[in-house]
Amino acid sequence: MAVNIFAIEDYLEVARSRVTEQFKDKSVFDKYLQLLLGGKIELQNTFKDLMQLRSIDTATGAQLDIIGEIVGQPRELIDTALLTYFAYLGYPEAETYGDLNDPSVGGFYRGLNDPLAGNTLLNDDQYRLFIKAKIIKNSTNVTPTQFIEFMQFVFGIEASIVVAEGNAEFTIMLGRELSSFEKVLLNYVSYSSGYPSRFVPKPIGVRINFGEFDITNYFGFQGAPGAKGYGDLTTIASIGGYGDDYGLFYGGPDSIVVGGGKYASLL
Repeated sequence: MAVNIFAIEDYLEVARSRVTEQFKDKSVFDKYLQLLLGGKIELQNTFKDLMQLRSIDTATGAQLDIIGEIVGQPRELIDTALLTYFAYLGYPEAETYGDLNDPSVGGFYRGLNDPLAGNTLLNDDQYRLFIKAKIIKNSTNVTPTQFIEFMQFVFGIEASIVVAEGNAEFTIMLGRELSSFEKVLLNYVSYSSGYPSRFVPKPIGVRINFGEFDITNYFGFQGAPGAKGYGDLTTIASIGGYGDDYGLFYGGPDSIVVGGGKYASLL
Protein backbone atom coordinates (compact mmCIF):
# COMPACT_ATOMS: atom_id res chain seq x y z
CA MET A 1 0.00 0.00 0.00
CA ALA A 2 1.52 3.28 -1.09
CA VAL A 3 1.96 6.08 1.40
CA ASN A 4 0.43 9.41 0.38
CA ILE A 5 3.05 12.15 0.22
CA PHE A 6 2.11 15.23 2.22
CA ALA A 7 4.22 18.32 1.60
CA ILE A 8 4.97 20.18 4.84
CA GLU A 9 4.97 23.96 4.51
CA ASP A 10 7.06 25.83 7.07
CA TYR A 11 4.57 28.64 7.62
CA LEU A 12 6.69 30.35 10.24
CA GLU A 13 9.75 30.64 7.99
CA VAL A 14 7.58 31.83 5.11
CA ALA A 15 6.08 34.52 7.33
CA ARG A 16 9.51 35.58 8.59
CA SER A 17 10.73 35.95 5.00
CA ARG A 18 7.89 38.39 4.32
CA VAL A 19 8.46 40.63 7.34
CA THR A 20 9.38 44.22 6.44
CA GLU A 21 12.68 45.70 7.55
CA GLN A 22 10.96 47.57 10.36
CA PHE A 23 10.07 44.32 12.18
CA LYS A 24 12.97 42.04 11.23
CA ASP A 25 14.93 40.57 14.16
CA LYS A 26 12.32 41.92 16.60
CA SER A 27 11.68 39.26 19.24
CA VAL A 28 8.24 40.59 20.21
CA PHE A 29 6.97 40.60 16.62
CA ASP A 30 8.49 37.16 16.01
CA LYS A 31 6.65 35.84 19.04
CA TYR A 32 3.45 37.31 17.61
CA LEU A 33 4.04 35.36 14.38
CA GLN A 34 4.58 32.14 16.36
CA LEU A 35 1.30 32.65 18.24
CA LEU A 36 -0.53 33.55 15.04
CA LEU A 37 0.66 30.51 13.08
CA GLY A 38 0.93 27.90 15.85
CA GLY A 39 -2.60 26.60 15.22
CA LYS A 40 -2.07 26.31 11.46
CA ILE A 41 1.14 24.34 11.98
CA GLU A 42 -0.61 21.98 14.39
CA LEU A 43 -3.49 21.46 11.94
CA GLN A 44 -1.01 20.77 9.15
CA ASN A 45 0.65 18.01 11.19
CA THR A 46 -2.77 16.56 12.00
CA PHE A 47 -3.73 16.44 8.32
CA LYS A 48 -0.41 14.79 7.54
CA ASP A 49 -1.09 12.06 10.10
CA LEU A 50 -4.59 11.51 8.69
CA MET A 51 -3.16 10.98 5.23
CA GLN A 52 -0.03 9.00 6.00
CA LEU A 53 -0.73 7.02 9.16
CA ARG A 54 -3.55 5.12 7.48
CA SER A 55 -1.03 3.11 5.49
CA ILE A 56 -0.35 -0.46 6.62
CA ASP A 57 3.34 0.31 6.94
CA THR A 58 2.84 3.38 9.14
CA ALA A 59 -0.41 2.79 11.05
CA THR A 60 -0.16 1.74 14.71
CA GLY A 61 -2.50 0.65 17.46
CA ALA A 62 -6.18 1.42 16.87
CA GLN A 63 -5.47 2.73 13.36
CA LEU A 64 -4.01 -0.64 12.41
CA ASP A 65 -7.00 -2.38 14.04
CA ILE A 66 -9.32 -0.45 11.71
CA ILE A 67 -7.39 -1.66 8.65
CA GLY A 68 -7.53 -5.20 9.99
CA GLU A 69 -11.28 -4.94 10.53
CA ILE A 70 -11.79 -3.70 6.97
CA VAL A 71 -9.98 -6.69 5.44
CA GLY A 72 -11.37 -9.19 7.97
CA GLN A 73 -8.20 -9.96 9.91
CA PRO A 74 -8.41 -9.96 13.74
CA ARG A 75 -5.41 -9.04 15.87
CA GLU A 76 -5.88 -11.97 18.26
CA LEU A 77 -5.00 -15.03 16.27
CA ILE A 78 -1.67 -16.75 16.56
CA ASP A 79 -0.88 -19.65 18.89
CA THR A 80 1.49 -18.44 21.60
CA ALA A 81 3.47 -21.67 21.41
CA LEU A 82 4.65 -20.72 17.92
CA LEU A 83 6.39 -17.53 19.10
CA THR A 84 10.02 -17.57 20.13
CA TYR A 85 11.02 -15.27 22.98
CA PHE A 86 14.25 -13.79 24.25
CA ALA A 87 15.87 -15.28 27.35
CA TYR A 88 19.38 -15.68 28.73
CA LEU A 89 21.71 -18.61 28.15
CA GLY A 90 20.46 -21.85 29.70
CA TYR A 91 16.74 -21.25 29.26
CA PRO A 92 15.17 -23.97 27.06
CA GLU A 93 14.45 -22.91 23.46
CA ALA A 94 15.35 -19.29 24.22
CA GLU A 95 16.29 -16.78 21.55
CA THR A 96 19.20 -14.35 21.77
CA TYR A 97 19.33 -10.58 21.43
CA GLY A 98 18.56 -9.30 17.95
CA ASP A 99 21.04 -7.91 15.46
CA LEU A 100 20.37 -4.75 13.44
CA ASN A 101 22.33 -6.24 10.55
CA ASP A 102 20.78 -9.72 10.67
CA PRO A 103 16.97 -10.03 10.96
CA SER A 104 17.18 -13.81 11.19
CA VAL A 105 18.39 -13.80 14.82
CA GLY A 106 16.80 -12.69 18.07
CA GLY A 107 13.49 -13.21 19.84
CA PHE A 108 10.65 -11.05 21.11
CA TYR A 109 10.55 -9.87 24.71
CA ARG A 110 7.78 -11.51 26.72
CA GLY A 111 5.73 -9.14 28.87
CA LEU A 112 4.52 -9.95 32.38
CA ASN A 113 0.94 -10.15 31.11
CA ASP A 114 1.64 -12.15 27.97
CA PRO A 115 -0.09 -15.56 28.04
CA LEU A 116 1.98 -18.73 28.12
CA ALA A 117 -0.56 -20.76 26.13
CA GLY A 118 -3.46 -20.24 23.74
CA ASN A 119 -3.95 -17.33 21.38
CA THR A 120 -2.30 -13.99 21.93
CA LEU A 121 -2.55 -10.46 20.60
CA LEU A 122 -0.15 -9.69 17.79
CA ASN A 123 2.06 -6.63 18.12
CA ASP A 124 1.91 -4.05 15.33
CA ASP A 125 4.81 -5.48 13.31
CA GLN A 126 3.34 -8.99 13.45
CA TYR A 127 -0.16 -7.74 12.72
CA ARG A 128 0.99 -5.92 9.57
CA LEU A 129 2.17 -9.22 8.08
CA PHE A 130 -1.21 -10.85 8.73
CA ILE A 131 -3.12 -7.90 7.27
CA LYS A 132 -0.98 -7.91 4.12
CA ALA A 133 -1.51 -11.65 3.77
CA LYS A 134 -5.27 -11.30 4.23
CA ILE A 135 -5.52 -8.56 1.58
CA ILE A 136 -4.13 -10.88 -1.09
CA LYS A 137 -5.86 -14.02 0.20
CA ASN A 138 -9.22 -12.27 -0.18
CA SER A 139 -8.85 -12.28 -3.96
CA THR A 140 -6.06 -14.66 -5.00
CA ASN A 141 -6.40 -17.73 -7.19
CA VAL A 142 -2.86 -18.78 -6.20
CA THR A 143 -1.51 -18.80 -9.73
CA PRO A 144 2.30 -18.96 -9.90
CA THR A 145 2.49 -15.22 -10.55
CA GLN A 146 0.07 -14.39 -7.71
CA PHE A 147 1.96 -16.64 -5.32
CA ILE A 148 5.25 -14.87 -6.04
CA GLU A 149 3.52 -11.48 -5.68
CA PHE A 150 2.15 -12.60 -2.31
CA MET A 151 5.58 -13.54 -0.99
CA GLN A 152 7.21 -10.35 -2.22
CA PHE A 153 4.44 -8.04 -0.93
CA VAL A 154 3.92 -9.63 2.49
CA PHE A 155 7.58 -10.18 3.35
CA GLY A 156 8.93 -7.11 1.57
CA ILE A 157 11.15 -9.14 -0.76
CA GLU A 158 12.31 -7.58 -4.01
CA ALA A 159 13.43 -10.80 -5.65
CA SER A 160 12.79 -14.53 -5.32
CA ILE A 161 13.66 -17.66 -7.23
CA VAL A 162 11.30 -20.58 -7.91
CA VAL A 163 12.93 -23.98 -8.40
CA ALA A 164 10.88 -26.85 -9.85
CA GLU A 165 11.16 -30.05 -7.80
CA GLY A 166 9.05 -32.44 -9.85
CA ASN A 167 5.38 -33.35 -9.90
CA ALA A 168 3.22 -31.07 -7.72
CA GLU A 169 6.20 -29.72 -5.76
CA PHE A 170 8.42 -26.66 -5.95
CA THR A 171 10.84 -24.62 -3.83
CA ILE A 172 10.79 -20.85 -3.55
CA MET A 173 14.01 -19.16 -2.46
CA LEU A 174 13.30 -15.82 -0.79
CA GLY A 175 15.78 -13.03 -1.47
CA ARG A 176 16.53 -12.01 2.11
CA GLU A 177 17.10 -13.60 5.52
CA LEU A 178 13.84 -13.99 7.44
CA SER A 179 13.27 -13.43 11.14
CA SER A 180 12.31 -16.38 13.36
CA PHE A 181 8.70 -15.15 13.42
CA GLU A 182 8.53 -14.90 9.62
CA LYS A 183 9.87 -18.44 9.32
CA VAL A 184 7.09 -19.70 11.60
CA LEU A 185 4.48 -18.05 9.38
CA LEU A 186 5.57 -19.95 6.28
CA ASN A 187 3.89 -23.12 7.60
CA TYR A 188 1.41 -21.52 10.01
CA VAL A 189 -2.17 -22.81 9.94
CA SER A 190 -5.03 -21.23 11.91
CA TYR A 191 -8.22 -23.05 12.91
CA SER A 192 -9.91 -20.03 14.51
CA SER A 193 -12.59 -19.94 11.79
CA GLY A 194 -13.50 -23.61 12.17
CA TYR A 195 -11.46 -24.71 9.17
CA PRO A 196 -7.74 -24.73 8.42
CA SER A 197 -6.51 -21.42 7.04
CA ARG A 198 -2.88 -21.14 6.00
CA PHE A 199 -0.96 -17.92 6.32
CA VAL A 200 0.70 -18.61 2.95
CA PRO A 201 -1.94 -19.61 0.37
CA LYS A 202 -1.07 -22.60 -1.76
CA PRO A 203 -2.74 -24.67 -4.47
CA ILE A 204 -4.44 -27.85 -3.27
CA GLY A 205 -2.22 -30.92 -3.60
CA VAL A 206 0.96 -28.93 -4.18
CA ARG A 207 3.91 -29.14 -1.80
CA ILE A 208 5.87 -25.92 -1.25
CA ASN A 209 9.38 -25.83 0.17
CA PHE A 210 10.93 -22.59 1.37
CA GLY A 211 14.48 -21.29 1.42
CA GLU A 212 16.29 -17.99 1.94
CA PHE A 213 19.36 -16.24 0.59
CA ASP A 214 20.88 -12.78 0.88
CA ILE A 215 20.22 -11.19 -2.51
CA THR A 216 23.00 -8.64 -1.90
CA ASN A 217 25.62 -11.18 -0.84
CA TYR A 218 25.03 -14.76 -1.93
CA PHE A 219 27.30 -17.55 -3.07
CA GLY A 220 26.92 -19.01 -6.53
CA PHE A 221 28.90 -20.63 -9.28
CA GLN A 222 30.06 -18.93 -12.44
CA GLY A 223 27.14 -17.76 -14.55
CA ALA A 224 24.75 -16.95 -11.68
CA PRO A 225 23.86 -13.23 -11.96
CA GLY A 226 25.32 -11.16 -9.13
CA ALA A 227 26.66 -14.17 -7.24
CA LYS A 228 29.90 -14.14 -5.26
CA GLY A 229 32.43 -16.94 -5.13
CA TYR A 230 34.15 -18.73 -2.27
CA GLY A 231 35.78 -16.63 0.45
CA ASP A 232 39.42 -16.66 1.51
CA LEU A 233 40.61 -17.67 4.98
CA THR A 234 42.98 -14.93 6.12
CA THR A 235 45.11 -14.77 9.29
CA ILE A 236 44.92 -11.43 11.05
CA ALA A 237 47.16 -9.90 13.72
CA SER A 238 47.47 -11.52 17.12
CA ILE A 239 44.85 -10.58 19.66
CA GLY A 240 45.54 -10.34 23.38
CA GLY A 241 47.88 -8.76 25.89
CA TYR A 242 50.22 -9.51 28.75
CA GLY A 243 48.80 -10.37 32.17
CA ASP A 244 49.80 -8.18 35.11
CA ASP A 245 50.59 -11.09 37.41
CA TYR A 246 52.56 -13.61 35.39
CA GLY A 247 53.65 -11.84 32.23
CA LEU A 248 51.76 -14.34 30.09
CA PHE A 249 50.41 -13.48 26.68
CA TYR A 250 46.73 -14.21 26.24
CA GLY A 251 45.22 -14.59 22.79
CA GLY A 252 46.93 -15.45 19.57
CA PRO A 253 46.60 -15.45 15.77
CA ASP A 254 43.04 -15.37 14.58
CA SER A 255 41.55 -16.13 11.16
CA ILE A 256 38.61 -14.60 9.36
CA VAL A 257 36.90 -15.26 6.07
CA VAL A 258 37.38 -12.42 3.60
CA GLY A 259 35.14 -11.96 0.58
CA GLY A 260 32.82 -14.58 -0.82
CA GLY A 261 29.06 -14.90 -0.49
CA LYS A 262 26.68 -16.50 1.98
CA TYR A 263 25.21 -19.92 1.26
CA ALA A 264 21.49 -20.13 0.64
CA SER A 265 19.59 -22.40 3.04
CA LEU A 266 16.33 -24.33 3.12
CA LEU A 267 13.90 -23.54 5.95
